[in-house]
Amino acid sequence: MNRNRVWLAMAGVLAAFTAHAENIKIGVVQGLSGPPAIVDFGESYLQGIQFALKEYNASSPKHKIELIVYNDEANPQRAVSLVQRLISNDKVSAIVGTVNSGNVAAFAPMVQQAKIPLMAGPAIATDITAKFIDQSPSYIFRCSMVEKYQVDAMLDWGVKKFKKIGLMHGTGGYGMFAAGEIRKGMKARGVELVAVESAAPNVTDMTPQVLNLKNAGAELVLMFHDSLELFYRAMPKANYKPVIAGNWGLSSQMVFNIVGQEGIEGTVMGQALDLNDPKAAAFNARMSKEFGDKYRWPVVAALGYDGMRILLQAADQAGADPTKLRKAIEDTSGFKAVSGTPAKPFGPKDHECLDQENVFLGVWRNGRVVKLQ
Repeated sequence: MNRNRVWLAMAGVLAAFTAHAENIKIGVVQGLSGPPAIVDFGESYLQGIQFALKEYNASSPKHKIELIVYNDEANPQRAVSLVQRLISNDKVSAIVGTVNSGNVAAFAPMVQQAKIPLMAGPAIATDITAKFIDQSPSYIFRCSMVEKYQVDAMLDWGVKKFKKIGLMHGTGGYGMFAAGEIRKGMKARGVELVAVESAAPNVTDMTPQVLNLKNAGAELVLMFHDSLELFYRAMPKANYKPVIAGNWGLSSQMVFNIVGQEGIEGTVMGQALDLNDPKAAAFNARMSKEFGDKYRWPVVAALGYDGMRILLQAADQAGADPTKLRKAIEDTSGFKAVSGTPAKPFGPKDHECLDQENVFLGVWRNGRVVKLQ
């Protein structure tokens, strides 16, 4: 009789756990084919997501998480179609993505209308969350670099250190957006650019632009063109060696491999991961062991990892209901990030996991990106 009671009690506990545990679907849209820079961003962010889920699954998880991954090929129309599939067919509780800011801008209104939480990243356009933050409530979050934050850090440093600053930007959507941010930032600081050069995304030689910046005497060149390696290749031909500074894409191992250690030495970029921090160093070592040579970009992977961990922590509290999950994401506290993400990443009027004070400048020194002193 006592044995029967024990079995009945155990069965009751098991039934309660089974009723509480849920299968939660999380959709991921990333650029996993196309231009090398896009693939580098997409694969690195996805590696962080996958590693966060692997650790979650190894920790006696509260729920079963199903990850549904699609490749948007950096194409806005395809991204919209895939997000629609995630919402309508796959019935996901949350979505993560993507590389291209234009893609996020295209599908974010649809996600907001469907009331599905979006963790945007690694897209960096400044206004991704700002467009929705006053809605009641906003479902659009981001765990990534923010363009304005890294541009402000770069310009604060640049105008103090250099007398003559030039700009090199692309004529595509991102290059024009970045150029606008930089012009506004320079005007706010009362400093004029000595030269502004641009080139189409499919350009094959930047020698004319390099020569114009050299002739203008630019000591610091702000680099915001997708094919930045062409600028580095043209500099030796022009006998020109300015300091180059740009967005966090300059910290990519792929860029390092293309440009070479000598060429990239001293290049400055926005960062949100300090590898001298023990937590970041330990994460970097674990990722290197997990992905080997395919692991190339610590800061992007770290933000993918932290963004996914925020989602998983929220899912443990809220389950699969998107509305409850959104609230749990916003209420996240006591979070222990490996990136610069603070313990309380979000609030009702702040859906960026990074704030201005969490972004700093990194620099290539001896084959490694370290914090600029």
